[in-house]
Amino acid sequence: MSFTPPISLTKSSHQNILQTSTILNSANDNSGDEEARRLKEKADQYRSEAEKLRVTLGLQRIEELKEDIKEFMKGEDSGSSEIEQKKFAELKGRVEKLVRQSVGDEEADKLLTGLAAFSSNDNNVLPAVERSPSSTTNNVALTEEEMKNAIAFLGSLPIPVKDTLAKAAGYPDYESIINLEEFVNNLYVNKDASTEKLRRLYFQSFAKNLPGEVIVKDSNEEYQIQDISKIIQEQIEERMEGSTRAMELFPRVVQDVDEALLPREIDAQVIFQLLDRTTFMAVEKPMQVQGGYIIRGENKRKTATQLLEVIDEKLDKESPQWKESFQLSFVEIYADSSDQLFEDALLITPNNFAPMAPKLFTAVITAISLFSSFVYCIDTFSENDAVMQRLKEASEQATAGIVGAYDLAWFNELLVPMLVTLGLAQGLHEAGHLVVAWSKGIKMTPPTILPSQALPYLSFQNRLKTSPKDYTALFDFAFAGPALGLSVSFVAFLLGLQLTTQVDQATAQLLPSLPVGFITQSTLGGTIVDLLLGGGDGILLNQDPSTQIPLHPVAIGDPSTQIPLHPVAIGGFLGLIIHAFDMVPIGSTDGGRMSQAVLGRVWHLTFSSLVFTVLFLSSIFSDGVNLLLGFLFIYSFTQRDMEIICRNEIDRVELPRAVAAFVSWVVAALILVPLR
Repeated sequence: MSFTPPISLTKSSHQNILQTSTILNSANDNSGDEEARRLKEKADQYRSEAEKLRVTLGLQRIEELKEDIKEFMKGEDSGSSEIEQKKFAELKGRVEKLVRQSVGDEEADKLLTGLAAFSSNDNNVLPAVERSPSSTTNNVALTEEEMKNAIAFLGSLPIPVKDTLAKAAGYPDYESIINLEEFVNNLYVNKDASTEKLRRLYFQSFAKNLPGEVIVKDSNEEYQIQDISKIIQEQIEERMEGSTRAMELFPRVVQDVDEALLPREIDAQVIFQLLDRTTFMAVEKPMQVQGGYIIRGENKRKTATQLLEVIDEKLDKESPQWKESFQLSFVEIYADSSDQLFEDALLITPNNFAPMAPKLFTAVITAISLFSSFVYCIDTFSENDAVMQRLKEASEQATAGIVGAYDLAWFNELLVPMLVTLGLAQGLHEAGHLVVAWSKGIKMTPPTILPSQALPYLSFQNRLKTSPKDYTALFDFAFAGPALGLSVSFVAFLLGLQLTTQVDQATAQLLPSLPVGFITQSTLGGTIVDLLLGGGDGILLNQDPSTQIPLHPVAIGDPSTQIPLHPVAIGGFLGLIIHAFDMVPIGSTDGGRMSQAVLGRVWHLTFSSLVFTVLFLSSIFSDGVNLLLGFLFIYSFTQRDMEIICRNEIDRVELPRAVAAFVSWVVAALILVPLR
C-alpha cells in the first residue's frame, strides 16, 4: 500500500512517511498483517498531521497578507474598510472550506478559533483602530420605547450617579455626553460591569462635588465621606427648589390654578407616550410643578411650531378628548444645572385661565373709573370763570324751581366732543383687540377700567383666558389696540388745535383749558402745542406757569395759568397719554406683551425691570403733575405679572414686528417724557 505525500510537508515528516511506505510494501502478508495494520494507522496519523501543518502554514500566510492589505488600504478612500471587509470575508470562506474538507468539522473548529481572523467578533476582521465609546452602539438594538424610557430615567438621576454611569460607558463625565441615545447604547453594552468598579466610580464622582476635604485612604480609592446625610439632604432641597423655580417666569394665574382643574400624572403620561426620538427626546419623566407638569428634553424638529403640530396630530388620533381640558406648550424655564440659566421644556397646563380678581370687584372699579372720567372732563372747565358763572346761575334757577329758565345745551356742545374723542379712541383700541383675538382664537375677559387721579382713567385692562398660539399672535393682539387708539388720538389732537385757532370770540370765552404744568409733561404734545399755537416761539418752554398766556385775542387780560384748548384737542391730548402708558413695556401692559413677544419671557423680565426703575427715578425728580408715579402705583397692583403662557414661546417674532415694537416704544417715550 502506498500514497503520495503533500508537496508542502517538511523534510522530516516526508522521510517518516516514505519509511513507513517501504515497510508496508515489504511486509509479509501471512506473518505481518497485524504489523501492517499498525503501520497503516501510523501513516494515516502522519498524513493527518501533515495536512494540518499545511493548512496552518497557509493561515499564517493569510495573517501576513492581512497586514499587508491593511497598510495598502490606508491610502484609499473612506469606503476602503468595506472593500477590505469583503476581501477578508471571501478569503476566510475559502480557507474555512479547505480546512473543513481536510481535517473535518471538529478539528477545524478547534484550529480556526485560535486564529484572530476567525474570532466570533466581526469587528476584529477590521483593521485595529482606536475605539471610542460610540463604536459599540451598532451592537445594540433597543426599541424606541425602551430608549425613551431610559433617557427619561437618566434625567431624573442625581449628578454623581450620572457621572458614574458615564465613566462606566467610557466617557469622562455626564456633561461630556453629546448624544444621549449613543450613551444609552453604551451603557447597555457595558451592563456587566462589576459592582466593585461601579462603587469605585461612584465614590470618585460623588467626592468630586463634596465641599471640604475628601480623604483618600488607599490605592483602591475608597473615600471617607463626612456628613453624607446632610449633603444628600441639601441636594434634595436643591432639586425641590429647582422644580419650584421652573415656574417663576409665569404669572400667578398660571401657577395658582384650582386643584380640580390641574392635570394629573395620567394626563401627563398621555403626552409622554407620544414623544419619540423624531419629535422630542425627553431627558426625564413628567415632573409635577405649580400649575401642571413639565417635561425637559430636546426638540428634534427644526422649529417649535413643527414640534407642536406633530404632537397635536398624534393627540387628535390617540386622545382627542385630552385637549378639552388641557394644553401642551413649549416654553423656556429656569434650568436646574449650573452651566446654564434657562432651558426648553414642554409644559402641560389647563387650557383655560380664569382671572383672579372677583367679577364684582372689577365691576365696581369700572363704575368708579367711568364716573371719575366724566367728572374729570367737566373739571377742565373749572378754571373758566364765564362757564362756571353760567353753570352757577343755571343751578340757582333749578334750585328755585324755575322751569325752563335754564338751558345747558351750550355746555353739552362743549363737553360731548371731549367725551366722544376719548371714547372713540378707546373704542377703536378695544375693537383692535377684539378683531385680532377673534382671528387668532384667543378668549379674553371684558375690559376693566383702571382709575387715575391725574387722568380721566388710566387704561382698559383685558385679561387673556386662553393661550395665544405663539408670540406672533400675542404681538398682533397687543399692538393692534394701542396703535389704533394712539392714531385716533393724535389726529384728534391736531384737529382740535386747528379748531382752537378758528373758533369765534363767543365760543373762545367758553373753552376748557389745561394747566401749563400738565401739558409740559409731554415732550411731543407740548412741542406740537408750541408749534401750532405759539408759532414755535417757546411759549411753553419759557412761560412762567403763574403768568398769562395770550393764545387767543380774547384771552388778553385774563389772569389765567391755563391754556384754553378746543374740547377735541383736550380729548386728543389726554388720549395720547393714556395710550402711551399702554405701550410702556412693563408687566402685562400692551407694551409689555409686545416686549415679551420680541424678547421672550426671560429677557422681557430684565427689560421690564430696567424700564420700571427708570420710570420710578424719573417720577421722583419730576416737577409739577406727576403722571408717572400714579401710573406706577396702579401698575404695581394690577399689571405687574407677565402675560399667560403662549403655546409656543420658543420661536420669536419676525424683524418687522420687532421694528414696530421699537418704534412704538420710542413714540411712547416722546409722549411721556416731560418737556421741561
